[in-house]
Amino acid sequence: MLEARLNALAPVASAAASATPAPTAATAATAASAPPPSATTSGSPDTAPRAQPAASVAQAAAPSPQAPQPASTGAGPVARTAGSFDIDEDAAQRALERTLTQSGALLLQPGTIEFSPGFSYSRTEQVAPILLTLPVLPSGATITSIAENRVRRNEFTARADFRIGLPMNAQAEFGLPVSHTTAQQNNTFDPVTSKSATRLGDVTFGLAKTFAREKGVMPDVIGRLTYNTGSGQNLPSPLSTGGGFHQLQAEVIAVKRQDPLAFVASVGYARVFEKDGIKPGDATVLSLSSLLAASPATSLQLGFSQVLRAKQQVGGVRLDGSDQTYGLLTLGATSILSRDLTLVTQFGVGVGGDAPRYTFNAALPILFR
Repeated sequence: MLEARLNALAPVASAAASATPAPTAATAATAASAPPPSATTSGSPDTAPRAQPAASVAQAAAPSPQAPQPASTGAGPVARTAGSFDIDEDAAQRALERTLTQSGALLLQPGTIEFSPGFSYSRTEQVAPILLTLPVLPSGATITSIAENRVRRNEFTARADFRIGLPMNAQAEFGLPVSHTTAQQNNTFDPVTSKSATRLGDVTFGLAKTFAREKGVMPDVIGRLTYNTGSGQNLPSPLSTGGGFHQLQAEVIAVKRQDPLAFVASVGYARVFEKDGIKPGDATVLSLSSLLAASPATSLQLGFSQVLRAKQQVGGVRLDGSDQTYGLLTLGATSILSRDLTLVTQFGVGVGGDAPRYTFNAALPILFR
């Protein structure tokens, strides 16, 4: 059973065992008549007053043999070498679970709220053939030519995501992005043109639920349904990033733990609805990732996602060549900064001509219990 353990990292306390020296033969002879010596803390003076009965004055005047120092044994505390530390296995799993929570593969406990401000950057470079109609010739004829259209786009996005743990192994989700996009476009015959725009992204609402718990060879199974309101503005080319359309997304996630590893597989489908005669293609996303609890406060993630997007429709007509197939290889790290604060980073490299060239994401989730 996979359960969220979002407690703080607790330092490992080590207690030193004290060794008591055995009495020697010289001290055993006087043990019956002399009062027992008081215990003295090592390194501190013995200032407690001691009673001196008259019958024992002669014995007190004689010097008593010094007690031997306790020998060093394996039962005492072991000296640590420089750079060593104690590893709390439970604490190491917390970093892993924070990563699972951020990737949607682990839900919050009921009553827990998470606010996650984040930032992402995406670089896209695409080259596609287009038809150009050249200026009219003196004879009145026109020339149509095929040219290469080059687009270089940078997208900066700031996000605010909220997650709320609900009863019955459920979780409510809400996301609000704001993006700034810059783009350069040129082709074989036209000069470079530059454009930029800032817009409010698409607001999303979601609900996730854990349907099965890990048992034997069976993994955890989580289902998620997300509605994209399409509230953002659909920018014209070359600034367009696909926003501004209503979408309904369904996803199924399977999680299998083999501590200190976790394996996550998911399949998702996004249905995009038509707007103003334009309907972007529906998308299917397959992903597989592995996570490693590398230390008590850090976990690492390696994953790959495959995106299959259907052809776009304009006026009910499918556009040939508008379908897309590409992959994204990701490498991420999660670090626990404090009891309720986590830093999540991820770097991605696109695979395929339709993929982003590279991406970067960072988030700072904050838990409220």
